[in-house]
Amino acid sequence: MSAQTDQTATVIRFPQERRRAPTLDALIDAILPETQLRSLAEIRGVTPPRQVERLRAFGRERARQIFGATPLPDTREGRQHMASDWLTLLVSRALARVADARSLTEQAERREIEDPQRDGIYDDLAQALRAEIVAWETAQNILGGWEVVQALIDDPDSCAVTDSAACQSRPI
Repeated sequence: MSAQTDQTATVIRFPQERRRAPTLDALIDAILPETQLRSLAEIRGVTPPRQVERLRAFGRERARQIFGATPLPDTREGRQHMASDWLTLLVSRALARVADARSLTEQAERREIEDPQRDGIYDDLAQALRAEIVAWETAQNILGGWEVVQALIDDPDSCAVTDSAACQSRPI
């Protein structure tokens, strides 16, 4: 038999969303599934996330505005580099939002364990969920915008930067 000692340890968490390279795959892996967010929102009495297609449409429109007003490089490689810089910046910010939301959730859960009778405990969890929803919605905006950017990489004269009505009336 071995003697047991009373020891405590502190676990320092290095969240995956802060360690991974800022790629779309990392962002998709980091966000919670939509069904889980909707379920938690219902349980916690929080406004659920907006519809995916509306969020992605907003992202596409925003990308059209940005890249429609930006002179694009002449080469595919130049456009690829420009798109990569844009994507890296946005995904880095989105991953930071996910990490912040997870941190809020951990803090709320820790406080719940420390004092389950404390007033406002469910308010903390609801606030953390709201942050998670904002991070998820941001990711959906980025995914929508990336659709436009991908089209521009291959064809800078594509209809990706114009509205669909103008493209439909454009001669083939």
